[in-house]
Amino acid sequence: MKVSVVIPTYNGERTIRRAIESVIAQTAVAEFEILICDDCSRDGTLAISSEYPQCRLFCNREHSGGPNAGRNMGIKHATGEVIAFLDQDDEWLSDKVQNQLKQLNEGYEFIYSPCVKVME
Repeated sequence: MKVSVVIPTYNGERTIRRAIESVIAQTAVAEFEILICDDCSRDGTLAISSEYPQCRLFCNREHSGGPNAGRNMGIKHATGEVIAFLDQDDEWLSDKVQNQLKQLNEGYEFIYSPCVKVME
């Protein structure tokens, strides 16, 4: 199964690497594509994202003012059977996708996860 991970971003240089690496570290037996949907960042977000061959970069031509435009752009370009969303400043536990794919294989059509809050 192919999983398209959509990460909307704007000036996410400080956190985007951790988000991307949490996708790469997934234990699920699946093909992953990571769609970085940038909203006219003015920092090093795109340079960091381009370091990862798993990432496909998409850029808005004008600043949209929020992550929903990036999510919609990612959905438009996604090629996976499953679409997952990850914010630029979040990260996934390594078994997140594995657990969710198990639920999908049991017949569920929509799945969400609880969160773990950490103050750094």
